Amino acid sequence: MAYYQLKYFGESGGVVSVSVEAETKEQAIAMSGIPQSIVHSVAIDHLGGLKSALLDKKFPLVEQVLMLSAIASKVASGKVFDKAILESVDYKKLKLTFAQVDACQTPRDYLTLLRFDETAVLLAEAGDKTGRLAESLRRASKSIAERLEAKKEFSALMRKAMINTGFGLSFLTGIPLWAGGTIDDFINVQRLDLTLNSFSHMVMGLNTLYTQYFYILLALAVGCYLGRNRLWEMVRTLPGFSFLNERNKVRMGLEFVQTYQLLLSSGFTNPQSFKFMMQRSRGRAHGLYKDAYTQLIDEGRELSEVFDNPEWPPLITQNFQGFDSQTPAGRDTVLVNMAEALKAYYLRYTERVAQMSSVIGFAAMSVSILMFAIGFYLPLISLSTALKH
Repeated sequence: MAYYQLKYFGESGGVVSVSVEAETKEQAIAMSGIPQSIVHSVAIDHLGGLKSALLDKKFPLVEQVLMLSAIASKVASGKVFDKAILESVDYKKLKLTFAQVDACQTPRDYLTLLRFDETAVLLAEAGDKTGRLAESLRRASKSIAERLEAKKEFSALMRKAMINTGFGLSFLTGIPLWAGGTIDDFINVQRLDLTLNSFSHMVMGLNTLYTQYFYILLALAVGCYLGRNRLWEMVRTLPGFSFLNERNKVRMGLEFVQTYQLLLSSGFTNPQSFKFMMQRSRGRAHGLYKDAYTQLIDEGRELSEVFDNPEWPPLITQNFQGFDSQTPAGRDTVLVNMAEALKAYYLRYTERVAQMSSVIGFAAMSVSILMFAIGFYLPLISLSTALKH
């Protein structure tokens, strides 16, 4: 995933640029919503990520939920969309001007400019075309609220585990740095005759690693981060990592089912739904959606065949058997039940990840305490006892 800078011809005839995060140039154009006929050039924006983090302010999702609900109520009461937006959204917080907002023509233009969630942009566009804008905005608000609630449920499990892991790694780093340096000072500066044990050598070895090879460790960390996708492809099926891979598959399946249900209920066809998900997805998911779109459109396969792939949870393939022949209400029921089942699976895998993280953190803390007690404190006690005699 990279940032691309799109340059296109604006209404005044001048060249305007915008930065978009995407997998390919084609995806960047599709995600920008800019007609390809007016695109001047597309190139990688090497500083796009930094500029996005520093300059592209967004409303928190919680605020977006409230704003969308307020806009929907005003539109339902007969108020035109542009007035509902101006009354409900404080665009000045995003450092936008009235002229920029006033230049928007459609709900999609407004919500894109105001950096609303992609779900809201998509459903607003669909609602505008079908004449059900207020209903679509309510659905978008509800969808984002449900996503926040699910994220809160899953993150609560991980928070404690990450804290334990953080403490463990802090102990494993801090104790050798302090105790190892102190032991070295006792031996080489104060010339104390300390009797070192295996834990003492472990403390000093880690101290040497952290102090003398810091830049190598930093370079390795940066290299692993930059090549994390390729590294993950190499290890994801190995013992100890396979269940993380299964968790990712379930998460991807859950995101697909929830998005697909939302699009289907908003009147999108299968080709439109898969095209949208392909354009908005990243990494491995992008490749899978692209493959699914090809099978669905070019080869005319059914959904159950499209998802007959080991990279998707088997539950999806099973539930899509005969899906195309069901009524809209029947399809919605299948998708709701499937989402609940995948959510339960994802919760179970998240619990396993949390347990593993807690075990790693506790083990690191235990080893650090043992190193301090036996490797540092015990030699000092032995020396003190010897000096007394």
